[in-house]
Amino acid sequence: MQIGGTSSLLTLKTKNKKTLYSNYSFVFFVILSITLITFDVKNIVNPSIVRTNIINSIFFTKDFFSFNLPNLDKLKLSFISKEELILENKYLKETINQNNLFKLKSKKLEIENNILRKELSLMPPQLENYVLVKVIADTQTRYNKTIIINAGRNLDIRKGDAALTSKGLIGSVFEVYEKYSRVLLISDINSKIPVRVGENNIKAIISGNNTTKIDLLYLKENLSFNDNDLVYTSGDGGYFNPGIPVGVIKKENNNVYINPLNDLSQVQYINIFINQFKNF
Repeated sequence: MQIGGTSSLLTLKTKNKKTLYSNYSFVFFVILSITLITFDVKNIVNPSIVRTNIINSIFFTKDFFSFNLPNLDKLKLSFISKEELILENKYLKETINQNNLFKLKSKKLEIENNILRKELSLMPPQLENYVLVKVIADTQTRYNKTIIINAGRNLDIRKGDAALTSKGLIGSVFEVYEKYSRVLLISDINSKIPVRVGENNIKAIISGNNTTKIDLLYLKENLSFNDNDLVYTSGDGGYFNPGIPVGVIKKENNNVYINPLNDLSQVQYINIFINQFKNF
């Protein structure tokens, strides 16, 4: 009850104040009117001039406030628009980030697809089995040249299987586990492969030396080679199938070496020929 009474009292006081202001305003305008009529009757002031000045003042005041004071509706709409712009900007930034991520994934897939297309251009004979695998770790060091692939016994890969790309031989499988294998590259010092050289089919053995240059060993005397003579597997001793390209002959200061057809530091996808070795 006390709260209700207090509220009624406040309402009554507010009404009384409004009534008082209205009465004062009425008295003010009555006095102003009488004054203006008196001025008009006595010709103290030209009424047309007063009227003109009053009208001009009213319109000037109206225009001033119309053009200089902010429109509350527009101001409110401006705040709403800014909030919407902030939200939209945030959404667009998130969309751009997602699009950039999709673009990166798309580019990655495009590169992998191009590599796969290139590797699949090597079409092995129909009777030969092969598995296309990915290099998951490059374990090459100064003292050994090996890589790890993402396939093993789960895909029937065995020790001694040949590893190659569309360009030619890169090495052979020498360790096999359940789901991955280790490949010994032809540049490793422990790699020894029977080959033939050039159109004359000169027999030789190539050996890695842990560099990018492959040594050519066990050659007969008085043999001559030409630059860019092709070196390919001979198949002797059951090592690999014959005719797999390995590299080309290069001469340097009267020394002959093999330049591999593959950049062994950049290999990503390779083909593993299944059961190509008779012994190892």
